[in-house]
Amino acid sequence: MLPYERRLLDAIDEVRESPFCEVMYEEMGPGGARRDPMGVFDLMAEDGIVLTDRIKEALFPHRFMALHWVSAQPELVGDFRVMNISASSEERLLNLDDHAWYESDNELLSELTVLDDASRGGSGQLTTMRFLPGASSPEIWYLDRFHTFVKLDMDYRDYLDNLIITKGVIGWQYLFADVSLGADEFGNTLDDLRTMLRVFPEQFPDHDYAPLQERLEARQ
Repeated sequence: MLPYERRLLDAIDEVRESPFCEVMYEEMGPGGARRDPMGVFDLMAEDGIVLTDRIKEALFPHRFMALHWVSAQPELVGDFRVMNISASSEERLLNLDDHAWYESDNELLSELTVLDDASRGGSGQLTTMRFLPGASSPEIWYLDRFHTFVKLDMDYRDYLDNLIITKGVIGWQYLFADVSLGADEFGNTLDDLRTMLRVFPEQFPDHDYAPLQERLEARQ
C-alpha cells in the first residue's frame, strides 16, 4: 500500500471511530492495490506534465477517496472527494459561469482541473489545480459559493497533508489563502475553523494543530 493511500485511509478511520463525528457517506474510486499506479507519471510526461519527486510520492492508487461527516455538538461538517493527481489533471471544470464574476475570469477557470469536490456537505466548493506549461508542480486554487477563487499557499502534497489533519472541515483551505477571515462574508467559516481548532486536538491527538492555529490567528 502506498504511503498516502495508508494515510488517507487512516484519516477516514479516525473519523469513523470518533464519537464526535457521524459518517454520512464514504466511497473509494476505482484503483487499489492490484493496480500499479506509477505508470501514470509516464503518461502525464507524454502530455508535458513532468512532476517533482515530492509530488509523485503523494500518489494514491484510487481515482478518488471521499468522505462526508457531520457533528451535532458542536455543529461542524467535513466533506471531501479528493482525486489522485493523474485523475485530477484530466477532470476539467464544467459550467464555468457558476464560478465567474466576469467574462474575463473564464480564461483562468478554463485552465483549472478538479482536485477536491465538497458538494455533499458543502455548497459546491471546489479545490482545483492549474498546470502551467513547464511547471513541475501545479498551482492550487480554491473556488467557493461566493463566486470567488483564491490561490492557495501550498502544493498538491501539502493539500493532502492538511486534508488528513482537518478531515475536510468546510473552508479549511482559507487557512492557506491571502484573505481576512474577519470579513463579514467569512463569519460562518471563521466560526467553523475556531471550532475545529478547539475540538480536534482532543479528538485527534496524534496530529499537530499548532501550525493551523497560527495561520488562523494571522488571518483574523
